[in-house]
Amino acid sequence: MLGPLLICCEGETEVKYFEILRARIFRIPRYFKIEIHGRKGQHKALVDKTVELRRSMSLEEGVPEDNIECWSVCDDDDMSFSYAELLRYAEESGVNLAFSRPQFESYVLQHFEQSKETVQHKIIERIETHMAENGAVGGYEKADLKWLEGVLLDRPKLVDIAVTNADRRIRQSSSPFLTVQNLTRRLMELRLD
Repeated sequence: MLGPLLICCEGETEVKYFEILRARIFRIPRYFKIEIHGRKGQHKALVDKTVELRRSMSLEEGVPEDNIECWSVCDDDDMSFSYAELLRYAEESGVNLAFSRPQFESYVLQHFEQSKETVQHKIIERIETHMAENGAVGGYEKADLKWLEGVLLDRPKLVDIAVTNADRRIRQSSSPFLTVQNLTRRLMELRLD
């Protein structure tokens, strides 16, 4: 039997995105016990919070901690240490890392184009262009992904495109740009067709 899946995100935008995938796009039933938490800290603190929540989930569900698959979702946000150091810390803690550089919106953009852009305001400008092309009114606001939910419901293949584009982007970079697509890929494996 599949154990619980715990996803801890540093912000509301990531929480909303993965809840859209779980509930609306992949329609993964709640009995899979996917818990998504947001605003729990950054980087190493987020990994620590994930470990703490794993302990609590283990007790509540009566499931050994080793059977709980854990993910920490974060982005660069002025990290004071290297990605390699954060990855090592997560792995030593038994936590998978889903990372975006410079921000989660870098991954949102991959749904529409294979972008190498790393300048934050330019990423948002590109997203706003795609929003307008898809009928959204107004500018991009973090944590307001209703426009993206509508687009993905109409064209769910965009999730596959985002994964492919993110994989291509990481192969073209000397440092990790996106690994958040690995969590999306994992949720794809859990969907009921």
